[in-house]
Parts: sequence; C-alpha cells; structure tokens
Amino acid sequence: MNIVPQPEWLSRARCYYSRIGPDSSDPVTIFAVGENEEASETKPGTPVLRLQPERRFIRVLDSQGHDEGTVHTRVPGVSYVMRRDDIPVWRLSVRSVVRKRHALSFEDGAKWMFDTPFFWWQHLSGRTAAGPHLLGRVGPRKWLWFFWIEPGEDTPALLAAVAVQHRNWWHW
Repeated sequence: MNIVPQPEWLSRARCYYSRIGPDSSDPVTIFAVGENEEASETKPGTPVLRLQPERRFIRVLDSQGHDEGTVHTRVPGVSYVMRRDDIPVWRLSVRSVVRKRHALSFEDGAKWMFDTPFFWWQHLSGRTAAGPHLLGRVGPRKWLWFFWIEPGEDTPALLAAVAVQHRNWWHW
C-alpha cells in the first residue's frame, strides 16, 4: 500500500469550504471554519468570499460585500480572467479534455495546477512547482467542497479561482 505523506503545513492550515448557493444563478460562497470547529447548517463558519453571477461576468465580493474584482469568460467553459480595476489578476484555463486539470497563472508570475474531482476521484488539489499548497475533497454533497490551503497562500484571488472551478464543475 502506498501512503502519500501529508505536507508539513497541513496541521497549520485553515479549513475552508465553498458552497454553491440555492438560487438559479448559482452563487458560490467560501466560508472559513475556525480551529476545532465543525461546520453545520446552524454554524456555517465565517463567510470570506462570494461569487455573484451578473449578466456578462461574475462579481467577486469580500465578506463585507466589497468588490474584489470580476471574472470574465475568455472562451466559454475553457478560459477565464479575473480583473481588479480593469487590470488582470489571473488567468484560469482548462488543461484536459475531461476538465479535470486546470492551470492558473497570476499576473505576478505565480503558476498553479489544479486537479478537480472526476467521477470516483472526489479530491481537489492545487500545487505550484514547489509542491502542493491546497488539498481538499467533495462532500458530503457535490455543492460542497472542503479544502485546506497552506498558510499565506489563501489570498482572495486564489479563493476566487477555487470558487470559479467549483462553479464550473457544478455546471458540467
């Protein structure tokens, strides 16, 4: 049996989850769960970020509802760009025929690869050349993704990219 060693940062990582909203526009909210807490319907955690679909783009809002940027489709279902004040922040693109692998390129040069759930594979991972920085899973329902991000990597822009991937996966 191959046992994959857990990254050392995992014990210090903050737990997040993304939840697809109940209405037809499918907004996505990302919540943070405190240490030694368990998320539930009555105690959902702290909202951190929200994707609000508009007619031609997706608005990215922080926990107070302030604008963090917008996500625009470059090629429907395949390529996206997040902009803040009309300046690109990142570009996200699908890198596999079955839509399991995604590349995220930040304008500052940082590059991430994501593996998203696919049929029986219900795990999520994000990594850079230095190794994994995000680990997660689907469940217990497909409208929920739970994930842990290496401390210091959990920026609003990265959280927005994870939320976009979740929303796209939900629609696929």
